[in-house]
Amino acid sequence: RRCSDEVNPRKQPYKMSNQRLRELGLEFTPVAQCLYDTVVSFQEKGVLPAPPAPAQPATKEIN
Repeated sequence: RRCSDEVNPRKQPYKMSNQRLRELGLEFTPVAQCLYDTVVSFQEKGVLPAPPAPAQPATKEIN
């Protein structure tokens, strides 16, 4: 019995560069920002529940 690596050796990974896209003016948004914007959008549309508003700190009147 042969190992799968003997029959189907691993192929070299394919590398892509986004340099040409950047040269054309495309700006990439970080994944964390995309996820944050998505959650906020879903909350605004009612798809996800919005977190409760933070409690206002109690203020003391000084006389």
